[in-house]
Amino acid sequence: MTIHEALFTPVRQPLLACCFVLLSMEMVLLIAAFRDGRSRRVRVLYIIFFLCGFIIFYFPIWDICCELYAPEASGTLPGILTYFRSLPVSAMIMYEIVKAVILTAALNELHRNRNSHPTARSIKESMDLLPAGIAFAKEEGTVVFGNLAMNKLSRALTGKRLTNLGDFQKATSQEAENDKSIWTQVMYPDGPATWQISSEPVDVDGEPLVQLTATDVTEQAKITRELGEKNKKLRDIHMRLDIYNKQADRIITSQELLAARMVVHNEVGNVLLESRHYLKDPASFDEERLLQALKNTNTYLLREYEEDDTARDPLADALEMADAIGVDVMITGKIPSDDPYRMILAAAIGECAANTVKHADGDR
Repeated sequence: MTIHEALFTPVRQPLLACCFVLLSMEMVLLIAAFRDGRSRRVRVLYIIFFLCGFIIFYFPIWDICCELYAPEASGTLPGILTYFRSLPVSAMIMYEIVKAVILTAALNELHRNRNSHPTARSIKESMDLLPAGIAFAKEEGTVVFGNLAMNKLSRALTGKRLTNLGDFQKATSQEAENDKSIWTQVMYPDGPATWQISSEPVDVDGEPLVQLTATDVTEQAKITRELGEKNKKLRDIHMRLDIYNKQADRIITSQELLAARMVVHNEVGNVLLESRHYLKDPASFDEERLLQALKNTNTYLLREYEEDDTARDPLADALEMADAIGVDVMITGKIPSDDPYRMILAAAIGECAANTVKHADGDR
């Protein structure tokens, strides 16, 4: 049975279907060769491969059309078509089998090449898998590329894919300036996130573009907020320690003075006891040593009596405390000289000085 005879039998449908499938696979290989940037030799080979398959598919269709719609032209057909019609159908079946084997080998080679060589598609897939957002746009704002993370961020901010750089920068309140970096809060369905967005000019194949980069800094922002709160507490503790140190110096001085007075008072008691025994039995004591002890004790008691032993002024204490924590106190108006108003003013100054440092980080 020739090919011409087979085309008008039930064999025609599976025969042409196989030719059509093979031709489609050849077209896929040809497109893949150009998309993957294969060498010129491979592309030329795939073009020839596709043209051969197209001719083998076109000749049966031509034969059917001539037989059904122009039977009077059968005597004037080209010699190559006449020769094709006279071939046995087994030749066409063998051609389809060989072509299927070649296509299988070519598809395997295409798969191996994509796994072992970087292609435009593999590079795009790699950039889409990055956790950071990357996009490139022209200077007028037209986005030429944006990966999945950047498009997801754009949908969360603007409700649509990243197509215009100006709309995206407006949504993030970012001015169109180079080397500009901002932090923006984004609400996702699964919770809030913080992204750091920066832009910089780049040159790609001689064309000036703007590279937009978005980095997920949610954890860093959380740590920064925690550090801010801890620093605020540390400043409060530092202020309280300054006040404590100032008061502690005064307390230590008072304690040392009290201890010294207690020692002197003990000495006075001893001198009085010795004087009493001396009056009872003068021969048993050294009179010179007893007189020297009485002289030293009386000298200290007279000096202590002459010193100003009045209570400290609460207003002066409040001013010293404010100065100790680095706050200058400015008072306008009349200062009360009597209690309880002077004590109330001192308490107010102390509270205001503490609040100035704690809440306003001020110094006046």
